[in-house]
Amino acid sequence: MSNLLIQNISQIATPKPGVYRGKELRELTVHKSAAVYIVDGVIKAVGLLSDVLEKVDGHPDILDAEGKAAIPGFVDSHSHLVFSGNRADEFAMRSAGISYEEIAEQGGGIVSTVEATRKASKEELKNLARIRLQKALKQGITTMEIKSGYGLDRETERKMLEVVNELKCEQPIELAATFLGAHAVPKNSAKEEYLKEILDMIPEIAEMADYCDVFCEKGYFTVDESRNVLEKGFEYGLKPRLHTNQFNDIGGVEMAVQLGAVSVDHLEVLSDEDVERLAASETIATVLPGVSYFLNIPYSPARKLLDAGALVALATDFNPGSSMTISMQLLMSMACTKMGMSVEEALCCATQNGAKALEKNKLGCISPGFQADILLLDTDNFKNLAYFFGENHVHTVIKKGKVEWELRA
Repeated sequence: MSNLLIQNISQIATPKPGVYRGKELRELTVHKSAAVYIVDGVIKAVGLLSDVLEKVDGHPDILDAEGKAAIPGFVDSHSHLVFSGNRADEFAMRSAGISYEEIAEQGGGIVSTVEATRKASKEELKNLARIRLQKALKQGITTMEIKSGYGLDRETERKMLEVVNELKCEQPIELAATFLGAHAVPKNSAKEEYLKEILDMIPEIAEMADYCDVFCEKGYFTVDESRNVLEKGFEYGLKPRLHTNQFNDIGGVEMAVQLGAVSVDHLEVLSDEDVERLAASETIATVLPGVSYFLNIPYSPARKLLDAGALVALATDFNPGSSMTISMQLLMSMACTKMGMSVEEALCCATQNGAKALEKNKLGCISPGFQADILLLDTDNFKNLAYFFGENHVHTVIKKGKVEWELRA
């Protein structure tokens, strides 16, 4: 792997190394008129060019940033990228006033995507996922978590996780796999029977995933059912995550914190008691504003979580039914306008804290010793990411010190 010197960067905006809560999340490190020196995919020096050059050995490749700003690569810690089918008709129905729950009762929702995903071959799913990952890369996502959960049977859940694992080696975005067999109850199945099937799947599927997740929500899985699945997963090395408090508060947050879950995600309906529970824990509170926008439901109280000292991450929840977007930049703007985040907080939550939600402690920061996942923007000011919304401001994507995509004139 050749070494790389990026010079003539107008502004490097990055979270500081470490774990920060509360007001500290607003304190980015900003280097002006800067350079970055990368050795074997790892950042060795950052700062003024004259200072960085003192660390340079030999003759690295030179990349002229031409006055562009730089930020860390985005870390999307919650997505459902592997699926087949299209639910544009459901979006039109919701736009005409029919609720998400009503559509699900009519055979739409998760169940419709399950049917399409079961019918698709592994190669078809992989091709669809590869195209989506290419789009994500162009949007600056350099690391992504992908869940199963549109199979709801042993064969298709395995097929989805096989796709994720094969794509880890076939494209540049760093991937983490999550088993979400408990996403919904399959059509024409009894919940008790399906829960037994999920528990039976875990031992053989554990080698294919990093995490286990459950949709803990009224009409899906109860707190006790969710706990049983997550504890079984933990026995086989799958660390717990949880979808909860999207439409109702049924006690999922308390249970997840008790289990030491890596993250609890959604949190659109959140009590003050659960805010305090999260603030006192190491569990990441992952907020998903794309869902609130897409379904026209309340936004997670990110401002309360941040002020209380919780660790907050920002993710896409990219999926065909409730958040059909892969733009972390758009979500940063939503986080600022609808959830009360500052631009600095939104950047931290979309990079460094997303990395924490995937337990990748050497990602999400442009600092010596960190993996060189860097975005060069089409602007000299990182604040335009949230300000000039609806635009893709990514010009160049660098993953592990290698240019993986750049905008061509």
